[in-house]
Amino acid sequence: MTTPIRSRRRRLAFLALGVLAIGTATACNDFLQAENPGAVEVQDVSNPAYVGLIANGPIFGFQQAWTDMTYWNAQFTDELFNRAVFVEEGQIDRRELFSDMTYINAFIYAPMQRARYLGEDGARRLKSLLGDSATRDLRVARALAYEGYSYIALGETMCTTPINVGVPKTSSEMFADAITRFQEAVTIAQAARTFVSSQTPVNNNALLATDSVLNFARVGAARAALNRNDRAQASTFASAVPATFDFRAYYSDNTTGQRNRVFERLTLGSNAFMLNTPFLAMAGDPRVPRVVAPAGRANTPLSPPSYSTFNNTVAGADFAPIMSLRLASGLEARYIVAEAAGPTQATLAFVNERRAAGLQAPVTLSGDALMAELRDQRSRDFYLDGHRLGDLRRYRQYYNVDLFPKGPYPGSTSGQVYNETITCWPLPINELNGNPNIPR
Repeated sequence: MTTPIRSRRRRLAFLALGVLAIGTATACNDFLQAENPGAVEVQDVSNPAYVGLIANGPIFGFQQAWTDMTYWNAQFTDELFNRAVFVEEGQIDRRELFSDMTYINAFIYAPMQRARYLGEDGARRLKSLLGDSATRDLRVARALAYEGYSYIALGETMCTTPINVGVPKTSSEMFADAITRFQEAVTIAQAARTFVSSQTPVNNNALLATDSVLNFARVGAARAALNRNDRAQASTFASAVPATFDFRAYYSDNTTGQRNRVFERLTLGSNAFMLNTPFLAMAGDPRVPRVVAPAGRANTPLSPPSYSTFNNTVAGADFAPIMSLRLASGLEARYIVAEAAGPTQATLAFVNERRAAGLQAPVTLSGDALMAELRDQRSRDFYLDGHRLGDLRRYRQYYNVDLFPKGPYPGSTSGQVYNETITCWPLPINELNGNPNIPR
């Protein structure tokens, strides 16, 4: 009996070792798997319980991308002059751009493409989850509006833009696609307003929310139409926006992703200033404040009108970690109407109103001189808020007015000059290498 007993014990030992080996292998596999408690699992993305998260995704994505695009486009144009030592920042300032530059994808292209996708995917999933009520649900309208603004941002910034690894679109095509999204957002927001108004009692806060998204989409559509030189359509959209309308992006110091880049670069870092820009000569206008002392920070911009930290004084105020930035407004709508109308008496009255805001005397201009003054006032009212690159490209394309910096690069001892052939950002190398629809 000894041999069978030993044999059975041996088999049990091998079985135990096998179970232990399997358990160890499983434990190792589990050890290599990490869970992100802040992420929604793939299988749960379409769960109705996550409707709120899906609806908030486009807001966060756009706000995060917009602050980077605002800062770097300010340096790319004539709003800021670089004082940092990093090689690519000087190249951006001179518009010496190459597809393999790290800043293009890190700060410009990838974040805004992500924002665009969050709007597109959010609207699609919300429509699926909400069913028939999606046609009057404000969350859908808001996602579409943010998606539209991401199309504007990419259209104003990039030379061409592929969507979902597609054939690159021109800026005009991007603006047309933006208008399509804004029009759908307007339709849904209007339906939401009708539904809210039919309830008893009427929820006034909900009513205000529908008006906010509705006008956000209208200003976006007007901006996109103006960038396509469709002045009639631009004026139609803009004329429906109340003069007091104001829509904002919000920033805080909770996380790095929630910080405003302008605050980081100008208040914390003093990485750029107004020297060698046309805005240096605007001293005395409270809309374009700058640091006077200490000398090390002299001419660093302070808070202009689009920021909640703006205090409407010539002395100005610093940017802050917790602040908001104006994205769309009744003021912008009025500028769009004036530009579309041309040098009329109404445009002159509007220009003088804006000059008064800058503590400037009224003028009696007409024709091209009046439109030049309109452009000047617009640059002051929207300083450092993400409008300048789109404006400069539009002026150059449709009005033959080139305001991009040109000639010798100030301070250079090696003959550096502004690259006058570049007025937009090229696609990053990862898009060129990974998109089969882009010929190389």
